[in-house]
Amino acid sequence: MNKILLVALVFLLNLNADTLFGKVVKIIDGDTIHILDSSKRRHKIRLFGIDAPEKK
Repeated sequence: MNKILLVALVFLLNLNADTLFGKVVKIIDGDTIHILDSSKRRHKIRLFGIDAPEKK
């Protein structure tokens, strides 16, 4: 029972997504980018569930 509760809790914690509009100013690797928003703030975005190679 505890394992089911733990899995459900982890799943629910991953549902807190927001929408961010901006311009991609840098691509770090296959799953990480930097976005510049309308107030000129830079955001580091990690894409979840992407199986991309690292920059190495």
